[in-house]
Amino acid sequence: MIIEFSPDIRRSTRPFLEDKTEDDLFQIDVRVCSGKPMTIVASRKGFYPAGKRLLLSHSLVSLLQQISRVFDSAYKALMKAFTEHNKFGNLPYGFRANTWVVPPVIADNPSHFPPLPIEDENWGGNGGGQGRDGKHDHRQWAKEFSILAAMPCKTAEERQIRDRKAFLLHSLFVDVSVFKAVAAIKHLMESNKCSPNGPNGTVFHEERIGDLIIRVTRDVPDASMKLDGKNDGGQVLGMSKEELSQRNLLKGITADESATVHDTSTLGVVIVRHCGYTAVVKVPAKVNWEGNPIPQDIDIEDQPEGGANALNVNSLRMLLHKSSTPQASVQRLQSGDFEDSHSARCLVRNVLEESLMKLQGEATKHARSIRWELGACWVQHLQNQASGKTESKKTEETKVEPAVKGLGKQGGLLKEIKKKIDDRSGKAEQGKDATLTNSLDMNKKLDASHLEKQDEEKEMMWRKLLPEAAYLRLKESETGLHLKSPEELIEMAHKYYADTALPKLVADFGSLELSPVDGRTLTDFMHTRGLQMCSLGRVVELADKLPHVQSLCIHEMVVRAYKHILQAVVAAVDNIADLAGSIASCLNILLGTPSTENSDAHISDDDNLKWKWVETFLLKRFGWQWKYENCQDLRKFSILRGLCHKVGLELVPRDYDMDIASPFRKSDIISMVPVYKHVACSSADGRTLLESSKTSLDKGKLEDAVNYGTKALSKLVAVCGPYHRMTAGAYSLLAVVLYHTGDFNQVGA
Repeated sequence: MIIEFSPDIRRSTRPFLEDKTEDDLFQIDVRVCSGKPMTIVASRKGFYPAGKRLLLSHSLVSLLQQISRVFDSAYKALMKAFTEHNKFGNLPYGFRANTWVVPPVIADNPSHFPPLPIEDENWGGNGGGQGRDGKHDHRQWAKEFSILAAMPCKTAEERQIRDRKAFLLHSLFVDVSVFKAVAAIKHLMESNKCSPNGPNGTVFHEERIGDLIIRVTRDVPDASMKLDGKNDGGQVLGMSKEELSQRNLLKGITADESATVHDTSTLGVVIVRHCGYTAVVKVPAKVNWEGNPIPQDIDIEDQPEGGANALNVNSLRMLLHKSSTPQASVQRLQSGDFEDSHSARCLVRNVLEESLMKLQGEATKHARSIRWELGACWVQHLQNQASGKTESKKTEETKVEPAVKGLGKQGGLLKEIKKKIDDRSGKAEQGKDATLTNSLDMNKKLDASHLEKQDEEKEMMWRKLLPEAAYLRLKESETGLHLKSPEELIEMAHKYYADTALPKLVADFGSLELSPVDGRTLTDFMHTRGLQMCSLGRVVELADKLPHVQSLCIHEMVVRAYKHILQAVVAAVDNIADLAGSIASCLNILLGTPSTENSDAHISDDDNLKWKWVETFLLKRFGWQWKYENCQDLRKFSILRGLCHKVGLELVPRDYDMDIASPFRKSDIISMVPVYKHVACSSADGRTLLESSKTSLDKGKLEDAVNYGTKALSKLVAVCGPYHRMTAGAYSLLAVVLYHTGDFNQVGA
């Protein structure tokens, strides 16, 4: 069908029927389905048939659909066949600049970043996302989050409806929050009111837009400082580490499919980092309904284009070079590359030295925090253990006494004799133990009354700590956790973390189909299991038979060590005009290779300082001893990619020579883009089905894996739409499962 109806397109040599305007670029001849060729004018505003400017269309396909019925019907048939081939098939969408390298054309003039067609407002595009028009600025976010928490959620159907609305509202909230946070940061940068040497945590800007409370602080140029940049961290929630650990653990062990939606205090938080500033956008968690009943539904628009036009945060980039003509810009940048490198390198060196000194004086052990997902996984583990014991007990009870072959009647006689002897000995022992039993019964009664009193006290304590529904879920989980105090539970959770959760993670990594492939998927793997990235060192030790996992963990630790230095350097720069040069110098120290011959003493010292930082950081933060032979195995481009994603950098796409001391120039650093964090709001039912599919795949139950995977994909498409990252993960897993079943047609689809 594609061959039969695809148009034949070639450059036209015919003269223009009308006078050519400045907007007209060239003409093409298009032949559709062996018909007569049509001359189409390509202009800056779109395409139109020669002599018929009124039929202007933004795309050639839509124009051909207008002027050719044959093409229109063929194109519709093609799209129908495409979607019917696989009911989960995604239609291809336009390219967006959402990676860590910019289009090559930007290198000619780094101060000017022309938008790509799909993001060009002149072509009806934009950087994606909702809320650019300000229509949702004064939306009652707090009330709507509260309504979501009160919506019916007992059945899977009710949860799917609720989860879809929660996803739509939260996505809109995140978009609006990012727009407002970036605008506040840019305003603060332009006013140049804050110094990087101010006290830690000082709020330099605060504003309220409707329900949104925006607080902007300047980052501190100290790479040793552990920044609480989590949306559910103690700084955001206003809690101590101990209170936060208890809160998260209780949330986890009482969690159900609505845990994310019901926790409005973390659902309504977005943290944005950009150009050395951090903005926290919050929505008040408490709502005063003034005695009125809480509504049971909210009115929320569906995402346009099925969510395909999601926010591309790269469109909010901050260009780091001043505007000028292309030739002057390139010449000025090339000359400035060498002029500013010395001062920028000194700045990076000072940040490294001061941060290393503070880190070396820091205690190695820190207070252990707990992610709420750990509690949920722990309860699941205990329930699986209990069900396993029950099944094994039933098996033992139903065991048939083995027959003794070869004894005939004597075998039966032996059994009767044994039974009589057992009965006699039992009666004799009963007489002896009668007195002892009476005294034990008295002690048991006393112990029982004491235990009963303790249980009542703990029940009263739990009812004060937890809502009624959460307490009942904990009690009915049949794990016995409701009989423990919070302090005991925290210790038990840490033991489960170290003895069970981490080894199980490594065992899961043993399946190549489900192994993480980069830092982001590794982080997702660990966080969904309630594991923290500070355990990467322990994962390396446990994964001694999985070198690919060890390599991935080591690279992620190094990326995080470098990230802290780079963020501190960005925070130390006062003038944005110096930012590109400072970043380039920092990357040169972190990723460059000093020459073994005629090496500059300062460059060698900087390199030694860097490795000392890596060694100390990995020991203090990850509890892992760095070995210098690991330097030879580092993939520097992989580290560069991870750094750019975590810090928010866009670079010129060129072949960087990592074997020299200074592979990066000031002109290579084009811009910085915002990096933001928020709660993942999707479908808990869908995630559960995904985990069931993974488990079935590991056990070789392919039919169950396909069944669970298909249901998970359907659920996630219904809640998150076809273009979301969670949905993409479900596609990927289902493709792996189908590959194992041998259904290669569906895998390719």
